[in-house]
Amino acid sequence: MSAPPSRERPPAEPASILLVDDQPEGLLALEATLAPLGQRLVLAKSGREALRHLLTRDFAVILLDVIMPDMDGFETAQLIRERERSRDTPIVFLTALSRGQLPELRAYAVGAVDYLLKPYEPEILRSKVSVFVELFRKTELVKRQAEALREAQRREHERELGDANRRTEAERGRVREELLRREMEAHRNQQRWLEAVLAALPTPVALVEPGSGRTLVANRAAQGLAGGCLAYREARALHPEAVFRGADGQPLPDAALPLMRAARGESLLGVTVEWEVNGQRGVALAYSELLPRMHGRPETVLLALLDVTGLRAAGKPLDVGPLSRLAEGLRNLPPPDAATPPARPLTEGSPPEEDSDRAAMTQPPER
Repeated sequence: MSAPPSRERPPAEPASILLVDDQPEGLLALEATLAPLGQRLVLAKSGREALRHLLTRDFAVILLDVIMPDMDGFETAQLIRERERSRDTPIVFLTALSRGQLPELRAYAVGAVDYLLKPYEPEILRSKVSVFVELFRKTELVKRQAEALREAQRREHERELGDANRRTEAERGRVREELLRREMEAHRNQQRWLEAVLAALPTPVALVEPGSGRTLVANRAAQGLAGGCLAYREARALHPEAVFRGADGQPLPDAALPLMRAARGESLLGVTVEWEVNGQRGVALAYSELLPRMHGRPETVLLALLDVTGLRAAGKPLDVGPLSRLAEGLRNLPPPDAATPPARPLTEGSPPEEDSDRAAMTQPPER
């Protein structure tokens, strides 16, 4: 069976005691008297040497001889008291003067806590010094405990501050997510609303991504015109036999079609394009305009197409005025709000015909 752990306290670190006497035999006597206490004894042969020791360490008590050349014990004690670090260090005067010769008032005035007359009783000296050593240890213990408490409080404060920062960051993250969710929902509402507006227009209209020529939205009228080839670049692959000509009757390559010209930033105003798709022929006037970023919508190219096949056959003049008015109306459309609710979002419960109508707005027509 193992022995129970010892409850004895670890040995205390020796306290420092400063002994000051200009006589070597006086220092030897002090050292011999206090050695049984087991403390760290520091010797000084003058007041100046004592002050140098006080610059490097703290002492539990200072035993200071009164009569010394150059700087006596009173002057040394006065300088000790003037230093912040050693102001509260106990000073015990040692003197060979008789009780009547020692200026007691001056001794206490310069900071002495006690005095002993030489020759002193060793037991009395050891007893007095032991009291100061114990007081010093308890004071140091209180200091360490206070420092440990401050350190614990500092760590707790840092922990609480860290927790608060994490909570703040988490809340900021939630706010950012909510703002992003609302922004995305607003964008979806804009998209549904715009699709509903375009779907109601009888005029072929498409919204095109600048640069790429990718069609974002095209209404049914645009999908049905020329097999969708004028509204979707992808539709050309579905109708490889389709032929397109300009006003001069010359064939137009794909890059010269109104869709791609508008995507490159050209402003089209009544550009004529003749087409022949699946055995059907027709004529259309193209109008394009760059719509700036507004109401949460990105910069977009508006491409409007006016089917003038009937007017051409009847010999009537071709007027682009309707296209200009249409573009002006789309430019000035207000954003959707409570008074103009967006189209209902598609869900699993949406009617099939509504789903198909919406899907048809963003996909090229099938051949």
